[in-house]
Amino acid sequence: MKRRILVSLAMLFLAVNLAPMTTYSSDEVVTEHSPQDLEIELRRNITGYIYKIYNGRQWKRLWSYTYNKWVDSYWSLA
Repeated sequence: MKRRILVSLAMLFLAVNLAPMTTYSSDEVVTEHSPQDLEIELRRNITGYIYKIYNGRQWKRLWSYTYNKWVDSYWSLA
């Protein structure tokens, strides 16, 4: 008797959890946008040279303040 109850509960659990679920939304909101709302804001990359003195010579390297990374892959003489 206990075994039948356990098997029935297991089947019920599997049937509920494996059944495909469908959700419906009754509060659907549709908004229309004007072309002015969809404009893209352009930003420029702000860069500047970083200088250092090494072995008595001045070197420079381009740094991107926008992305916080080096733009130049190497140091060059200033």
